[in-house]
Amino acid sequence: MGRGRLARRRGARPPAARRRRDRRDARPRTRREARRRRVAVRAARVVRRRRTAAGRTRVACRDPARGVSALAARDVAPARTAPTVGRLEWVDAVRGYSVVAVVLAHVVLWHLLAVDAPTADAGESVWGRVYGVLGSARMPVLLAVSGLVVARRVRLGWRPGGLTLRVARNYYLYVVWLLLYAVFYAVVRDPSLPHRVDGVGDLLRQLVVPETTLWYVFALAVYIAVLGALHRVPPWAVLSGLVALCLATHVLTSSDQMWAKVPEMFLFFAVGVYGAGPLRRLGERASWGALLLAAGLAVAATASGRLAEGVELAEAVVFVVRCLAFLVLAVLVVVLAVRWEPLRRLGLLLGRQTLPIYVLHPLWLALLLAYAGGLARDVTATTVGSLLYPPAVTTLVVVLSLAVHAGARRAHALVPAFAMPRRWEERLAAVDARAPGRPAPVDSGRGA
Repeated sequence: MGRGRLARRRGARPPAARRRRDRRDARPRTRREARRRRVAVRAARVVRRRRTAAGRTRVACRDPARGVSALAARDVAPARTAPTVGRLEWVDAVRGYSVVAVVLAHVVLWHLLAVDAPTADAGESVWGRVYGVLGSARMPVLLAVSGLVVARRVRLGWRPGGLTLRVARNYYLYVVWLLLYAVFYAVVRDPSLPHRVDGVGDLLRQLVVPETTLWYVFALAVYIAVLGALHRVPPWAVLSGLVALCLATHVLTSSDQMWAKVPEMFLFFAVGVYGAGPLRRLGERASWGALLLAAGLAVAATASGRLAEGVELAEAVVFVVRCLAFLVLAVLVVVLAVRWEPLRRLGLLLGRQTLPIYVLHPLWLALLLAYAGGLARDVTATTVGSLLYPPAVTTLVVVLSLAVHAGARRAHALVPAFAMPRRWEERLAAVDARAPGRPAPVDSGRGA
């Protein structure tokens, strides 16, 4: 046989029977092996995307005058200026400090401003005003940033955006923690504690009508589902309808009805979804001048509330305007504050663990009221104690919540309290994966 003919035979394709045998041998033999291969393929895709993005960044940052990458030059000789905060970092920081503001507001409301609380006049005056400011900022900011995080996926639609998993994940966390709250209040039997879950009937009712601070987790599932279904509707139409819904809810319901916060606060989550671009630019271009302007607008919006007193619809309009003004102000304050490295690290630490802080802090505050309420009242009855009590208790509660979460991670007990079982997540993700044109998976955090 000649060399040319032998070379042609060596380079020829193998026969069909051999190709079928090779494909059969390459198939996974168990479900576990198939799952491992899928995970490996996804990881390889993520690595390729990151390498491609890094290569594009280096090409875009190349300095033609020096012939080197400007990015590499910064690594060699960093400038002596305030550290810049990346987009995702300031978003995490805003979420983290918003959750701390939620804890502080509940400490003030339940411990200092309660009807039977013998709080000193100085503490009641100072923290009453702080609570008024937090009431306009804490939940609108937290919801807007939560909407910003999922904005791209929500606007893609239900299945292309992978929303089945995200809706199910949030509602799963709501149900799990509602059950834990019911068990907690079955043990801690104090009728004076706020946001109780009393009995099986109350538990079943709250599966669809939230009456605890867990309404936020419930609302995330509802908001993502509704906006995902309305992704073809023009944003101006959705926002107009949500403004009307917010105004109507504010007029027709009372502040102690927790379920009413779900429709009332829907607007601010939608602002995060449809206004993701402006919010990102606001964070990236934050300056002290913009901060002063936003502070002036927030003060003006607050002062206008006096003109609207007695007219319910006017008060509702002022509420919406004031919340939007404080949303802008809070974003600017946090973005400028986290240019200081310690605050940046703290914000990232808190922002990447918002779920345990949010769901655990009411239980810690309830325990404090139930078993150390007398001591707490003695402290808040003094001037110094009433001024120092809220920040001290807020710090303690946040630390305890993070400690519980860290202990659960070390004990491999994240499931089912802080995350949906991975097998369930894979099945739900497979439902969305069947949709054509779905984007590659992105790790955007779990739950709240």
